[in-house]
Amino acid sequence: MSVRARGGADQLKEIYPSLFLILPPERDSEARLTYFIKRPAGNILLATKADMTGAGPDIAASGGVSLILLGDRHHATPETVTMARRLGAPIIVSSIEAAVLKKSGVAIDTALPYQPCQLAPDLEIIPTPGHTKGAFSYLWTSGGRRFLFIGDTIVPVDGSWKYWVSPPRRPEMRRTIETLAALQFDVILSNSFAATPTGWLETPPNYRNSMFAELSRSLSQ
Repeated sequence: MSVRARGGADQLKEIYPSLFLILPPERDSEARLTYFIKRPAGNILLATKADMTGAGPDIAASGGVSLILLGDRHHATPETVTMARRLGAPIIVSSIEAAVLKKSGVAIDTALPYQPCQLAPDLEIIPTPGHTKGAFSYLWTSGGRRFLFIGDTIVPVDGSWKYWVSPPRRPEMRRTIETLAALQFDVILSNSFAATPTGWLETPPNYRNSMFAELSRSLSQ
């Protein structure tokens, strides 16, 4: 299902029930993946730096947005704040990333302590400090399935998983991988522009075990 076509291209593409991908405009050379969750308790936008101006009417028609969640400092610009004000939704990120974003002119509405948190009955916050010091991942439960939004902490690239960290941060990234490996989830979603061919994958137990074991081995070398 897609919501309302614009200029011959659908702006919101439903990839799972109640979970939409906001397609970037054609002029966006880096196809950053932005996700929109439609839920009775209030819709959620997992934002990136992507230009979402064209999707505004579709988002409004779907019930608007109650929260904008950022993974880390790489997912916002001053224009993100403008968009949030237009949507009437607060931006949420960790206090660590909020301090960094403030220096670049991005004012965060809610800076959360850097610790695990049950933000709503269906939404958990998981600190994942491998890629940046204050990155959050988000675990959403819907229809008996669990969806893990990992931002750009790890990225699926043509059948394998990649990460970008400096050598001093590799131990922290390995601990993050151990945290992720202990979670139970059915789908993992990255919003990095580097993700190919898609940013999301089904993750049956055997796949999860193999994926995280390989990442851990790589970080130990």
